[in-house]
Amino acid sequence: MKVARSIRRGAVATGAATATLAVGLSLLATQGAGAATTTATALSRSQLLTVGQVKQADARRAWSTQVDKGLLPSTYCGPASTEGKHVAARMARGFTDEMDAYGAQYVSQYANPASARAAYNSVIATLKTCTYSKPAPTHARKITENRVVKGASGDLTQVIRWYDYPKPNDPGSEAGGFPYAVTLKGRTVSVLAFREMGPGVPAPNFDKLARQAAAKVTS
Repeated sequence: MKVARSIRRGAVATGAATATLAVGLSLLATQGAGAATTTATALSRSQLLTVGQVKQADARRAWSTQVDKGLLPSTYCGPASTEGKHVAARMARGFTDEMDAYGAQYVSQYANPASARAAYNSVIATLKTCTYSKPAPTHARKITENRVVKGASGDLTQVIRWYDYPKPNDPGSEAGGFPYAVTLKGRTVSVLAFREMGPGVPAPNFDKLARQAAAKVTS
């Protein structure tokens, strides 16, 4: 159960050492080139998935709790896997079954589409390397998905999934699934980050979530 314990430590909403602070809606000063093009934020809570939508997409799990403020689960691949630099506005929402499954949607907005594209590329690059955390010595890690989600609205939606699995010398340990979905739409980037024991949310279910999230995000 080594991975199971690791997942719980890294994802509990009260773990200040590994959690990231997410407010309902945070407006930040945009730095660097293009700051003059920043306009009033178009972000709203209606652009986030609800726990009901997560539950419908993954009914095998008892998703029951929605977290809209305070400390949200940290992601498997760290803060750089949720947003890029020079964020103009951000918001986030977390989900859990109160046992061993956690997920969150992070939405960040930038001064212009070019800045958002740079942020999107930075998030994808981080996810492809994922050096933020290391698997337990008894486990190995691999990417099992790296593809574009067909039918998702937005400029681009890509799924990258990490999988930590036990080595032959420790066959009793739990595996861990960590799927991400990243959407670029105009000057907004949305990231779904889920983590749970086992292989994680099945690909068709996660694709459904990715499409729903992309459809709700405005540019």
